[in-house]
Amino acid sequence: MIVGTVVGLVFLGGALPGLTAHRAMAVDPAHDGQTQTVAAAEGTVERFILDPRGEVEGLLLSDGTYMYITSRAAEQVVRLFKPGDNVQVYGRLRRDERQVQPDVLKNLTSSETFTVPLRLDLPMQKQEFQLSVTEMSATGTIRLFFYHPLQRVIQGMLLSDNTQIRLPPDASQELRTSLHIGEAVTVKGNGTSNQFGRAIEAVAIGRNSRSLVPLDASLQRLP
Repeated sequence: MIVGTVVGLVFLGGALPGLTAHRAMAVDPAHDGQTQTVAAAEGTVERFILDPRGEVEGLLLSDGTYMYITSRAAEQVVRLFKPGDNVQVYGRLRRDERQVQPDVLKNLTSSETFTVPLRLDLPMQKQEFQLSVTEMSATGTIRLFFYHPLQRVIQGMLLSDNTQIRLPPDASQELRTSLHIGEAVTVKGNGTSNQFGRAIEAVAIGRNSRSLVPLDASLQRLP
C-alpha cells in the first residue's frame, strides 16, 4: 500500500563521497512561532524528492539534509525551485536525522520566498484520488536514508543509481535499523519514472536479484 503525500528537502549529514559540505544550523525551539533570523540549513538543491506515484515531496540538497512539505504544494515547489538553486531554510533541524521541519524557504538564486503551508490549508489535488504505478526494480548501494516526519523511523532511502525507495508501512523496525549506508541492495516493487526521477515502493528486497524476498512485517534483515 502506498501511503502519505509529503514533500521534502534533503541535505545529507555525515561524510558522503562526492558531496560538498553546506551549513546546517539548529534553531532554538523556544523561537517557534516567532520571526527566525538564523537559517536552520543552507545549501544547493540536488534533486526533487518523490513519492512512489511520482509526486514531488520536496528537495534533496547536495549535502543530504532534507525536509518534507505537503505534496499539495508540489506545483509551487516545482515552480519556485530547481536543481542547482541555492536555498536557505528556516525551521527546526533534527540533527540526528538531518531532517528540517521547514517554515520558510528562501531561494537565493531567484530571490523568491516560499512560506510552507500546512497540508489542510490546501485543497486535495486530483491525483490524490488516483493510483498510477508500474512494476519496477532497482539495484545500487544505499546512499542515504529518509526518516518519517512524525514516526521518526527510516521510511525510505536513496540508492546510488538515484532511485528513491519507499519501505512499506508494515516493514519491521528490525529491518529498518539493519540497513546501512553503502550496503548493496536490489529492490523490486511498484513505482513511477518521470522527468523528476524514479521512485519505487518496495515489495521485495535482497542483496541481489537472486536473493529477493517479500518485504513484510516478518522480515527482520536482508537474507
